[in-house]
Amino acid sequence: MLRFALSAVLLLCAEFIFAQVDSSQHQIHHRLKTIENELKLNPQMKKNYEDLTFYYSQLMKNQFDSLRTSGFKLSAYIDAYYAHYSDKIALGEYQKFPTSAPISDAFGLNMAMVNLQYQNENITGVLACHTGDIASSSWSAKYNYIQEAHVGVQLIKKLWLEGGYFRTHLGFESIQPRENIGSTIALTTYYEPYFLSGAKLTYFISPKINVQLNMFNGFNTFVAINNRKTYGFSVGYEPVKNLIISYNSLYSDEAPEAVVIRKKRLYNDLYLAYKSSRFDLGFESNFGLQTNSDLEDTTKMAFMYSLTIAGKYKMQNGRYSIYGRAELFDDKNEILTGPVQNAYHQLVGINAIGVNLGLEYKPMPNSFLRVESRYLHLKNIENIFYSNGGFTSGRWETVASMGVWF
Repeated sequence: MLRFALSAVLLLCAEFIFAQVDSSQHQIHHRLKTIENELKLNPQMKKNYEDLTFYYSQLMKNQFDSLRTSGFKLSAYIDAYYAHYSDKIALGEYQKFPTSAPISDAFGLNMAMVNLQYQNENITGVLACHTGDIASSSWSAKYNYIQEAHVGVQLIKKLWLEGGYFRTHLGFESIQPRENIGSTIALTTYYEPYFLSGAKLTYFISPKINVQLNMFNGFNTFVAINNRKTYGFSVGYEPVKNLIISYNSLYSDEAPEAVVIRKKRLYNDLYLAYKSSRFDLGFESNFGLQTNSDLEDTTKMAFMYSLTIAGKYKMQNGRYSIYGRAELFDDKNEILTGPVQNAYHQLVGINAIGVNLGLEYKPMPNSFLRVESRYLHLKNIENIFYSNGGFTSGRWETVASMGVWF
């Protein structure tokens, strides 16, 4: 009799436990369904978690987003990596052309960032602070923890004035890997300005087109190197949905104040960025001129140019992707790159081609896991890399990275 009673109690307990488990599973499933419905009914909530590829490249976003997202927004972003380079340098030192994943054979932190934004119909403000290997290897030495800090005001309808420290508006690649097709960046992006300090005057002609006038302290600097300002012009155009076309130019004097011979630079940047549920595509072309800079005759003008093409093919609503990039960079008179000695002991600028291929998995829209490989080849026999006991003009890179933002 006692055995029968104990068995009955155990059966009742088991039934109760399984009922609780089933109830918990039902509650979890119901909660997931609720979140899914909220995302469908609230476009702004969905936008906060969507893929951010090309996000910062879209110049039109400030004016028209502010009308829908008034108030404060606090966000954070973390990006970690492991990289291997065929170029052998001292352990822990930054690789040549260091930005994303700059240390070989070690786990590293690309970026840990906190971003505070405020905006309404008439005022905007952004403060973003960051740390990590990108900030350490590539950012301003004096204001190393500030990624951007600027304030804007609407002077009249559709006309905005912003001032402070900015991330660059040139190119379809960003300093933040989450905003790019892949985790590594092209040489073009490396030598373009990462950061600028000054003022922007933007007029939003329509939701599809805007123009911008700029005045900065210099080309890729927060702190002025001379008493001459850098002036810029930009136009952004969205001819069809999801396609952004942008032209940007910067006119600057790159010689220090004490130097008599001036080096006046005109840098032109044109890019196209297309984003859909299936494809992300980017194309960029750059052309730069600088006076008194030809290596063979320093009284003559020199020029540089570059081309970059990148694409991503997305599967299962973007959960899995394959992506790649091809690049050409020619700065034979070292306008941007600085002189390099080639195998014939001649001083030349960087002249390179590169290709990369990668895979991406997104467990959530606000996260990624990427693995990619890149080959970079310097065409003028600039043997600046070291592998297999000798100097070479080529380098292999393999990078695994993961990021999340919230």
